[in-house]
Amino acid sequence: MKSIEDTLNLVGKIINEVSKETPLYIALAGGYSVIAHGVGRTTVDADFYIYSELVKEGGTEILVNIFKKYLPENFEVRAVEGTRLRGDPFGHDVVFLEDKSGQYPKMDFIIAKYKWELEGIKEAKPLEDIPFPVIPKPYLIAMKLKAGGLKDDYDIVELYQLLSEEERIKTHKLARLIKRDKKLKRLIKVKD
Repeated sequence: MKSIEDTLNLVGKIINEVSKETPLYIALAGGYSVIAHGVGRTTVDADFYIYSELVKEGGTEILVNIFKKYLPENFEVRAVEGTRLRGDPFGHDVVFLEDKSGQYPKMDFIIAKYKWELEGIKEAKPLEDIPFPVIPKPYLIAMKLKAGGLKDDYDIVELYQLLSEEERIKTHKLARLIKRDKKLKRLIKVKD
C-alpha cells in the first residue's frame, strides 16, 4: 500500500491538472487530517473536501469526467449523489476513486455544500510534514460533530485537547452554527 505522502502527491498532480480546466479548492479531511494534526489513529481511506463553481453549476458528473482524463488507468471513478448515500448526515455528493491494483487507498472527494465548509477549505494550509492543505482543526471538529460516528467522537475529544484558545472559540462558534454545541460540550466534558 502506498504511503500517505505518495497518495497526496498523486492527488496533488491530478488536482493541478484539473485546476487547469476549473478553479477548485481542496483540503485533506477525515482520518488523514486527524493524523496530520497530531492524533494517533488509523484509517483505510483518504478523504478530501473539494469545491468548484463548475460542479456547483453543472453537477458532480463534470468533476468525474475531468478526473477520468488525468487519472492513471488503474483507477476507477464513480460519483454518488448525497441523497443516495445511506447514513450521510450531510447529504454530500461524493466522487470515489479506487485503485484497481490496490496500491493506493480508496479516495473520497466530498463535495462541499455549506458556506462554513467552503470557509474551512479556503483556510486550509499545508502543515509541517504535509505539503498539502489540511482542513483546520475547528472545521474538522465541526465536520466530525456533524458525522456523528464513534470514531468521529474519539477524534473530536482528541483534537479538542490540541486547540489553542482562539481555535476553541472558533470551534464552539461552528458547533452552534451546525446545532451540535450540546454534543460538543458533552464530549469535551467526558475528557475532563
